[in-house]
Amino acid sequence: MKRGPFWALLGGVIIGCPGVPLRSDGSPADEKCPAGAREAMAALDLDPGAGFSVFVDASRKGTGLPLIVSDGPIESETLLPAEKFPGRTRLQGRIWTSGPRVVIRYYSARLPDGKVIPFCAVAADDGPGLPKSPGRPGFAALQHSTAPVYVTGQFK
Repeated sequence: MKRGPFWALLGGVIIGCPGVPLRSDGSPADEKCPAGAREAMAALDLDPGAGFSVFVDASRKGTGLPLIVSDGPIESETLLPAEKFPGRTRLQGRIWTSGPRVVIRYYSARLPDGKVIPFCAVAADDGPGLPKSPGRPGFAALQHSTAPVYVTGQFK
């Protein structure tokens, strides 16, 4: 039996798109931190709850507001050093815009010396996630180009 493009697309969505499941409100479900993240962060004196600020999108520092973000990969940059964690560190992660707030989870950090370490942190402002203005599905407008980020022991 020959199947059309719809079935190929549906099969790819069901079988070939591993990732974090979404809750009924569109936000990502709980998830464990990457292997080795706790040890790597502890070596930098970053314990769960430690916080610092980032430019949300390292490629658009100082651009106009609102900052329009979309679902998918994101690279942020720390503004200042925190403990042994150097400023200008790049955080790689993923952004979700479909829930009531924008969720950004960071899975790795590239230090200024080029070393990449596993990482476990979230952007949060006055509660989980970042406040957003409504927009098209898959996009959101943030009122600030910077955000507080907090180290965590597990993504909630």
